Amino acid sequence: MANSGPIRPLYGVIIRDKCKTADLPTLKAYQAVGHDLLKDHTGSDAADLRASLGDLDKAIKAKGG
Repeated sequence: MANSGPIRPLYGVIIRDKCKTADLPTLKAYQAVGHDLLKDHTGSDAADLRASLGDLDKAIKAKGG
């Protein structure tokens, strides 16, 4: 897979927003992309994305995923 590039701080914000409104298939798609973005990245932006993915996991469980 191609490198996804640098992590942008906005990714965490977008994922948290989608947790509130998106359906289960969309949440799972965001989960796959989010985990791909974390590959080979560290630092505060990666930590924020990792935290937002935790919120996403909770949203997926709440929707029966």
